[in-house]
Amino acid sequence: MKNVLILSTVFLALLSTLSAQNSADDKYVAGFKKALVNLDSSWENPTKMRETANQFERLANFKKTEWLPLYYHALCLIQYSWAADAKERETVLKGAETSIKTAQGISPDNAELVALEGYLYQGMIMINPMANGAIYGPKSAMTLQKAAQLDPNNPRPPYLLGQNIYFTPEMWGGGMDNAKPHLEKARTLFGTFKPQSEFHPNWGQIVCEMILDGKIPNK
Repeated sequence: MKNVLILSTVFLALLSTLSAQNSADDKYVAGFKKALVNLDSSWENPTKMRETANQFERLANFKKTEWLPLYYHALCLIQYSWAADAKERETVLKGAETSIKTAQGISPDNAELVALEGYLYQGMIMINPMANGAIYGPKSAMTLQKAAQLDPNNPRPPYLLGQNIYFTPEMWGGGMDNAKPHLEKARTLFGTFKPQSEFHPNWGQIVCEMILDGKIPNK
């Protein structure tokens, strides 16, 4: 009888632990879905983008073995940095870099993370374009080429490379003529790309199409 009571106690404790874990996982999934919805509506709202970054940061602190919340935290910070002043931009991008490096420690040779790193370097150019362009421009291009090698079917590396070239002055090798092959390649890949899950990255197509259709000026 004593053994039965002990086993019953252990079983109930196990059930309680599993129930608590399932409840925590359910909250994490719900929080992740909410943060993704907020991200979708934040691309043209820097204040909301910053708030969404904070949501993903909390999710990353809750699930320290997951790379996706760190990825989105960094993405939100990079997006927000375009609207920040020079001093804040540098601080924000350092935060994004930390999240990317942490995520790469969890998921090495991840094409999405490498592509995001390339995007980060584009943001770093804007801290001081005259000083940083020659450093981070080539670094971004090489990093995006690495991402494309890791996953040739991923549209984000050619999209981000093409976008960067498009917004670079023609005297420095930029402009639509040089960007178009990369953007057109990205457009084709976006047409067939399937994210691994509803939580995996699946962004960039709208802006890619807008650039190719002449809806976003580069001057």
